[in-house]
Amino acid sequence: MPGTGGSMSNKRSKKSDKITVVVTEEEFNADLAAGLDEDEVLPPGRHSFQRGSFLKRQGIDSGQVALPAKVRISINLDQDIVTYFKERAARPNAAPYQTQINNTLREFMERDQMMDSETLPIPAQELLADPRFIDAVAERVLSRKAASKNG
Repeated sequence: MPGTGGSMSNKRSKKSDKITVVVTEEEFNADLAAGLDEDEVLPPGRHSFQRGSFLKRQGIDSGQVALPAKVRISINLDQDIVTYFKERAARPNAAPYQTQINNTLREFMERDQMMDSETLPIPAQELLADPRFIDAVAERVLSRKAASKNG
């Protein structure tokens, strides 16, 4: 739930998997003061949620959604890498450093998998669709050809 760790009260019924969140005006204002946008926080009031209701509305069976499982490992990293991610994590509203390392590894893995499947990543597709980029590449190719003839 949104928040900066305030005292939002929530109640959960074990039988129905429902949860009710009560957000006070003070909690709402504290979230905004902490730098969150209004669309990122619940407005003051009582809000009821039910586990799985989004999937049900979308016609998706919960068994169809596979989330990556977290696995605890022990890994030795260079000190400067750990320091870098810990400094990033210390910034306001930043994800914890382990999450940032995981996200960076996931980006690398997904990019590598895209290359393996011979599918161009979206940024490459966008560049190839940009006539200014194609003109710039053509100019560079011509200048390299000219330089190799003169060299």
